[in-house]
Amino acid sequence: MKSIRKTLTRRLSIIISLLVIAVLLAADIGVDSWVEQEFNQAMKAKVGVLQSLVNEDVEGVEFEFAGEYLPEFEGTSSPEYFQLWYKDSTFEKSDTLALYTINELPFSSIGLDEYSFQDITLPDGRTGRVIYTRYIPQIDSEDRAGFYRVMGKGNDTRPSMVIAYATSTELLNFTLWFIDGAFLFALIIVPLVVRFTVRNTVAYALAPLDALNAKIKGLRFTTRQKHEAFQNNVEELEPITQSLNHFFEDNYSLYLREKRLTSDIAHELKTPVSELINMTEVAIKFPGEIRLEKDFKPRVLQIGTRMKNIISGLMLIQKYSFKTLELTDEIDIHKLVSQLIQIKEARNVKVEISSNFQLSVKSNRVGVESIISNLIDNAIEHGKTDTEILVNLGVNSSSNVYLRVTNKVGTEVNEDDLKHMFEPLWQKDASRTSEDNFGLGLSIVNALCDAVCAEVSVTKTTEEDISFLLTFKNETIGP
Repeated sequence: MKSIRKTLTRRLSIIISLLVIAVLLAADIGVDSWVEQEFNQAMKAKVGVLQSLVNEDVEGVEFEFAGEYLPEFEGTSSPEYFQLWYKDSTFEKSDTLALYTINELPFSSIGLDEYSFQDITLPDGRTGRVIYTRYIPQIDSEDRAGFYRVMGKGNDTRPSMVIAYATSTELLNFTLWFIDGAFLFALIIVPLVVRFTVRNTVAYALAPLDALNAKIKGLRFTTRQKHEAFQNNVEELEPITQSLNHFFEDNYSLYLREKRLTSDIAHELKTPVSELINMTEVAIKFPGEIRLEKDFKPRVLQIGTRMKNIISGLMLIQKYSFKTLELTDEIDIHKLVSQLIQIKEARNVKVEISSNFQLSVKSNRVGVESIISNLIDNAIEHGKTDTEILVNLGVNSSSNVYLRVTNKVGTEVNEDDLKHMFEPLWQKDASRTSEDNFGLGLSIVNALCDAVCAEVSVTKTTEEDISFLLTFKNETIGP
């Protein structure tokens, strides 16, 4: 099973570690190059100082060196070395060369005004680097005119001088090694630190999700929440918590509905069963009683029929729940309503048509007939005595045929009653004194509406009027 926590930790650790290592590697290479370049520049600067100490005039070449200003060329503490060659022979060299057996720096042939760096072993045994350059000695400005007058009389080609400067690279090598060591240490420690940081960060970021999961485990549909079950201040979880709150609220409503339905079924069946038991006990206790014999059989038949009707209604609701019937019949709604009213002999039912369209739909005849019949029966049964029932037919703005049944109710109906009217076995009369009504008619209507792609709703239009609206979702057939 794929883990979001492990995947995030692993991928973020790898990506961040690679980026940091790449940056460190580039920094290591750049710093190494910069340090070595600075070291070479320092050697060139020192050679430039030594070059400036060589002067040429008409009397020859002179090296004006003062050891007190450049002690590194005289003492034994971290000595440095230089040597000058003039006309292919040693012209001058540092006093530090005289301290060791090897008292010469190696000569290297080089072009004029060029620089050459070479790694060597210094006379004192340390690793070092030497720089070579060839140049023409400078002439003092006050001696320049006289010098050129003399040179103009003879050969004007001036001999060049080669200078070599050598110093230890041990500090340079240590610095470079230290930088490389720091890089290797970072190479080891950075992935560990990144993984630790990423893992803790991911764990912290996913903590609200863990808390949500724990909350879900602790909730039950059977427990009514005093407020929204899930609350958080995490933006990404807000849609999830809203969906979960809606889900739990809906399921709690379904649980209450199922609980009420179970209680109603038990109540509806318990009463006739208890009556049958009582009647049977009386019949057994008084055998041959003519009066009991006369009332017993019809009453048993009546009770059995009631139980059969309740069970048949519940089975019908179950049968058509989440099922779609074949919609292949062309039905004239006006004609069908007129036939049903004639069959029921309902003289107080009035039909009005609010459309010039032919009120025909393509649906399932049995299903539509059962729906309209139940709506009219419900209006007749629960309508106020001797009041008119209005059936209005028409086509709405979406070109859908609709049927509206409006009647005056004999008992007061509130908004909460409207919410429960399509629930199985719900009755306004909590004592269930009616022998003929079971609270299944409108539930059957609701189930059949889903089966024939129709919608049914109920509204309270006035204090006494209640209206059921049946809308067919398919368009009318023909003008």
